[in-house]
Amino acid sequence: MEIESQLLYQYGAPSGSYLQPKESSKPITSSGYELCPGLIKLVQEHIFSGNSSENPYSHLANFEKTCSCLSIKGMADETLRWKLFPFSLTGRAKKWYNRHVGNSQGDWDILRKDFCLKFFPVKKVAKLRFEIIGFKQLDKKSLGKA
Repeated sequence: MEIESQLLYQYGAPSGSYLQPKESSKPITSSGYELCPGLIKLVQEHIFSGNSSENPYSHLANFEKTCSCLSIKGMADETLRWKLFPFSLTGRAKKWYNRHVGNSQGDWDILRKDFCLKFFPVKKVAKLRFEIIGFKQLDKKSLGKA
């Protein structure tokens, strides 16, 4: 029995399997479709980079609103979102997507949930809740100014 030997640097070379995006869990029943450049440009008008000042919930709401105006025969809405979502990301968010998309099993809802947890973590939610619960109106301050 002969064992195929590979040099160490060959393991680090990129393979074609990473060049294709992961497929959606919803099958495409159309014999052909096209995501035209105008459609991609429309999605890219509202880009998300993953900065702490950005809100992933707002990004998703805007992204899904845009996608709800689009329809491709033979393609589920979730699949259309799955295909277009990477075009709405840049920077840190794009890096996260490229590393994480394989864990989502092609499911838009899983990807959506994980995206929100990454860029609006539970720790941030807890901090905001604490600020609301701990709100105090100071003496001689109107409620509006507090």
